[in-house]
Amino acid sequence: MLLFLFSSLIGSPLFATHITVTVSASNSGVLTCTNTSTTLTASSSAAGATTYSWTGPDSFTATGSSVTVSTAGTYTVTGTNSGKTGSASVTVTSNTTPPPALSPGNTGPLTCTNSSVTLVLPFSSVTGVTIAWTGPNGFTSTDAFPTVSVPGTYNLVATYTATGCSSASPTIVTLDTTAPAALAITSSTGGRLLTCTNPGITLTANASTSGVGFNWTGPNGFSSSSSSISVTSPGNYNVTATNASTGCTSTSSTALATDTAHPAAVVTSSVPANGQLTCSVRNVVLTGSSSTSGVTYSWTGPSGFTVAGASATVSTAGNYTVTVTNPNNGCSTSVAAATVTQNTTVPGAVSASVSNKLTCSAPSAMLSGSSSTGGVTYTWLGPNGASSSSSTVTATDSGLYTLTATDPSNGCSFSASITVQADKTPPQGVTAVSDGNLSCTVGSVSLTGNSTTSGVTYSWAGPNGFVDPEKVTAAVDSGTYFLTVNNPANGCTTIASVVVTADFTECSMVTPKTVSAQGAILDASAGNGGEAPGFTCKIYPNPVNTTAVVALTSPERTHVLVEVYNSVGVHDKVLFDGIVDAGTPYQWTLDASRLAAGVHYCIIRTGSKTYTSRLLIISTH
Repeated sequence: MLLFLFSSLIGSPLFATHITVTVSASNSGVLTCTNTSTTLTASSSAAGATTYSWTGPDSFTATGSSVTVSTAGTYTVTGTNSGKTGSASVTVTSNTTPPPALSPGNTGPLTCTNSSVTLVLPFSSVTGVTIAWTGPNGFTSTDAFPTVSVPGTYNLVATYTATGCSSASPTIVTLDTTAPAALAITSSTGGRLLTCTNPGITLTANASTSGVGFNWTGPNGFSSSSSSISVTSPGNYNVTATNASTGCTSTSSTALATDTAHPAAVVTSSVPANGQLTCSVRNVVLTGSSSTSGVTYSWTGPSGFTVAGASATVSTAGNYTVTVTNPNNGCSTSVAAATVTQNTTVPGAVSASVSNKLTCSAPSAMLSGSSSTGGVTYTWLGPNGASSSSSTVTATDSGLYTLTATDPSNGCSFSASITVQADKTPPQGVTAVSDGNLSCTVGSVSLTGNSTTSGVTYSWAGPNGFVDPEKVTAAVDSGTYFLTVNNPANGCTTIASVVVTADFTECSMVTPKTVSAQGAILDASAGNGGEAPGFTCKIYPNPVNTTAVVALTSPERTHVLVEVYNSVGVHDKVLFDGIVDAGTPYQWTLDASRLAAGVHYCIIRTGSKTYTSRLLIISTH
């Protein structure tokens, strides 16, 4: 049957007649980015001392004739004078709209020959807006077209002079100092030795960068701007390659020697064969040899390096030269060994990421490692001895995890760390309370749930299949009611309970309320949470086989929502969601034949009040 809350409020001071006090309110201005607060002022026409209390947005409360606020919205002040009251409202507005995004530019990029660029304003002038530039290394300027010489992101900051609100629009100044790549010198003979049978050599410069220019210098003031040169004099020949688009240069050199009864078949080798220094190979052994017997060897290299002997152990990258001397005639031959290179580049862009926090609904998280260097190996180390050699790993413990990426080609490694965070805190401060107990005169009590944790959801369950997904509900049966509070942010829950008791021992002395076999009638004038007199609602027949009718009359124009839920809190349907006019009877038909047999709940919400009625559907099948 349909049960509603009644209370004996008739004749209480709540219905006493008061003489109102006329109150007026005003504010001191609009909220802006620079004017973040405004003063509200109240005054009263009543003689004598008037006290004032304010309410407003975000549960704002204050007392006094003048208060300062910083949130837009409607504020209401109530003045009290000698037991008489009056109210007034004032609306605070705000204007914090920033200027629209702009599209600044620049004359870049910066190159080896273009050492500065100009930042370009996208407009000539705008009324009511000031502009300023910010950029790398603390750069600031109020010029419309400033000149900069450092690459990076520069922001054009536009500010409304009226409100102080601003927006930043970026332009990126790039740096292009690309020099000609892979510059190499080849010779027409494949060697660097002038002989009696081969008095001239053609040297050719090549680079992988297209469109470069070449400039050669050599012995005896030699110079040329061709990519290939023919030379007959021994010595060092240097070539400079210039990138036409950036003005940047690369240089390379080669040495030519003559052999007139010089040591023959001078060659060099290295261990390892590729002559490369790495994180795992700290030294390269260079070895010289000649088919001429009895010769001596001498090595030279970067930073004044010298050593005597056929072999030289080196630990610095660069160009090394062995000089082979025939002691019988003092003639020598110098040969440059293959360039000792160095590859100690650590894996690039090593990063570690975590998929999520550890929560009650997500007890594990996926850790992922990556590097821009291909072919690297990975090692994970974490709390409680966790380790893995995979790029991805599942973490169930919070804490610091370290990823080490190693390049097998050179043994170099780089590490990155990430912290796995955990949030398994259940809703705090959970309470479930009842405003009373059931009796002969109290047919329903209000149950209220609360939590100090924000953003939680509430669900009630109780006797006779009672469920209600609301924070506040009405109980019409005695027994234990359980409140489940869930934090959607982490899936953690807290359960509280409250016991509703019933005492009907003196019911024979109380005049029973009128309840029709076809439904129950709620009269708000008898008291139901403070609704205005004249509010009535009924649902009939109850129990119902096929069709039920919900009828409602409100004493005022208001919003009404009529819904039906099943016994486990699943939403069945909405009968009505809209505005009803004062004094106009409304009724809605519920097709019960389409609903499952059993207990359902009709919930009516009007204003800040909620009415819950249990509806029993009897199957006819």
